[in-house]
Amino acid sequence: MNKKEEFKDFVSRHPDLINIVRDKSHSWQDLFEVYDLYGNDESLWEKYLKNASGNKTVSDDKMNSLGELTRLFKNVNIDNVQKYIDTAQKAISVIQELTGGGAAGAALSKGPSVSRPINKIFED
Repeated sequence: MNKKEEFKDFVSRHPDLINIVRDKSHSWQDLFEVYDLYGNDESLWEKYLKNASGNKTVSDDKMNSLGELTRLFKNVNIDNVQKYIDTAQKAISVIQELTGGGAAGAALSKGPSVSRPINKIFED
Protein backbone atom coordinates (compact mmCIF):
# COMPACT_ATOMS: atom_id res chain seq x y z
CA MET A 1 0.00 0.00 0.00
CA ASN A 2 1.35 3.46 -0.89
CA LYS A 3 1.40 6.51 1.40
CA LYS A 4 -1.73 7.98 -0.12
CA GLU A 5 -3.78 4.88 0.63
CA GLU A 6 -2.32 4.68 4.14
CA PHE A 7 -3.30 8.30 4.71
CA LYS A 8 -6.85 7.60 3.54
CA ASP A 9 -7.08 4.71 5.98
CA PHE A 10 -5.70 6.92 8.75
CA VAL A 11 -8.30 9.62 8.02
CA SER A 12 -11.08 7.02 7.99
CA ARG A 13 -9.94 5.92 11.48
CA HIS A 14 -9.80 9.56 12.66
CA PRO A 15 -12.79 11.38 11.10
CA ASP A 16 -12.13 14.43 13.28
CA LEU A 17 -9.44 15.37 10.76
CA ILE A 18 -12.22 16.16 8.29
CA ASN A 19 -13.43 18.91 10.64
CA ILE A 20 -9.95 20.44 10.66
CA VAL A 21 -10.06 20.78 6.88
CA ARG A 22 -13.68 22.05 6.92
CA ASP A 23 -12.76 24.70 9.48
CA LYS A 24 -9.94 25.73 7.12
CA SER A 25 -7.37 25.62 9.87
CA HIS A 26 -5.32 23.15 7.79
CA SER A 27 -5.53 21.79 4.26
CA TRP A 28 -5.42 18.15 3.18
CA GLN A 29 -1.96 18.85 1.77
CA ASP A 30 -0.73 20.04 5.18
CA LEU A 31 -2.09 16.99 6.95
CA PHE A 32 -0.70 14.63 4.32
CA GLU A 33 2.76 16.19 4.64
CA VAL A 34 2.69 15.69 8.41
CA TYR A 35 1.56 12.10 7.89
CA ASP A 36 4.24 11.55 5.28
CA LEU A 37 6.96 12.79 7.62
CA TYR A 38 5.83 11.34 10.94
CA GLY A 39 3.36 8.58 10.07
CA ASN A 40 0.52 7.78 12.43
CA ASP A 41 2.38 8.64 15.63
CA GLU A 42 -0.47 9.18 18.12
CA SER A 43 1.44 11.68 20.28
CA LEU A 44 1.91 13.98 17.29
CA TRP A 45 -1.67 13.72 16.06
CA GLU A 46 -3.15 14.35 19.53
CA LYS A 47 -2.92 18.12 19.17
CA TYR A 48 -4.74 18.00 15.83
CA LEU A 49 -7.40 15.63 17.12
CA LYS A 50 -7.94 17.66 20.32
CA ASN A 51 -8.46 20.83 18.30
CA ALA A 52 -10.82 19.05 15.92
CA SER A 53 -12.93 17.46 18.64
CA GLY A 54 -13.70 20.67 20.47
CA ASN A 55 -17.06 19.14 21.44
CA LYS A 56 -18.80 20.85 18.55
CA THR A 57 -22.24 19.58 17.72
CA VAL A 58 -24.61 20.21 14.85
CA SER A 59 -26.63 22.62 17.00
CA ASP A 60 -23.44 24.63 17.67
CA ASP A 61 -22.89 24.96 13.93
CA LYS A 62 -26.49 26.10 13.47
CA MET A 63 -26.12 28.64 16.26
CA ASN A 64 -22.92 29.95 14.66
CA SER A 65 -24.74 30.36 11.36
CA LEU A 66 -27.63 32.08 13.09
CA GLY A 67 -25.19 34.36 14.89
CA GLU A 68 -23.56 35.29 11.59
CA LEU A 69 -26.95 36.10 10.07
CA THR A 70 -27.90 38.19 13.09
CA ARG A 71 -24.61 40.07 12.89
CA LEU A 72 -25.18 40.68 9.18
CA PHE A 73 -28.67 42.09 9.71
CA LYS A 74 -27.58 44.24 12.65
CA ASN A 75 -25.33 46.18 10.31
CA VAL A 76 -28.14 46.89 7.83
CA ASN A 77 -29.74 50.33 8.11
CA ILE A 78 -33.39 49.90 7.13
CA ASP A 79 -33.82 53.61 6.33
CA ASN A 80 -31.00 53.47 3.79
CA VAL A 81 -32.46 50.33 2.22
CA GLN A 82 -35.85 52.06 1.90
CA LYS A 83 -34.21 55.10 0.27
CA TYR A 84 -32.44 52.89 -2.26
CA ILE A 85 -35.68 51.05 -3.05
CA ASP A 86 -37.56 54.35 -3.52
CA THR A 87 -34.82 55.69 -5.78
CA ALA A 88 -34.84 52.49 -7.84
CA GLN A 89 -38.64 52.61 -8.19
CA LYS A 90 -38.51 56.23 -9.37
CA ALA A 91 -35.82 55.38 -11.90
CA ILE A 92 -37.84 52.44 -13.20
CA SER A 93 -40.98 54.57 -13.56
CA VAL A 94 -39.04 57.27 -15.48
CA ILE A 95 -37.59 54.64 -17.80
CA GLN A 96 -41.05 53.15 -18.34
CA GLU A 97 -42.47 56.58 -19.21
CA LEU A 98 -39.64 57.25 -21.66
CA THR A 99 -39.95 53.89 -23.39
CA GLY A 100 -43.75 53.79 -23.36
CA GLY A 101 -43.88 50.78 -21.10
CA GLY A 102 -46.14 52.21 -18.39
CA ALA A 103 -49.80 53.21 -18.35
CA ALA A 104 -48.97 56.80 -19.41
CA GLY A 105 -46.89 55.52 -22.31
CA ALA A 106 -49.69 53.19 -23.41
CA ALA A 107 -52.16 56.09 -23.57
CA LEU A 108 -49.77 58.18 -25.67
CA SER A 109 -48.89 55.50 -28.17
CA LYS A 110 -52.47 54.30 -28.64
CA GLY A 111 -53.53 57.25 -30.81
CA PRO A 112 -56.91 59.04 -30.97
CA SER A 113 -59.83 57.32 -29.30
CA VAL A 114 -62.34 58.29 -32.06
CA SER A 115 -61.54 57.66 -35.70
CA ARG A 116 -61.79 60.73 -37.96
CA PRO A 117 -62.74 60.89 -41.53
CA ILE A 118 -59.77 61.31 -43.84
CA ASN A 119 -60.95 64.59 -45.39
CA LYS A 120 -61.48 66.31 -42.06
CA ILE A 121 -58.15 67.62 -40.85
CA PHE A 122 -58.61 70.76 -38.72
CA GLU A 123 -62.19 70.42 -37.50
CA ASP A 124 -63.56 71.94 -40.71
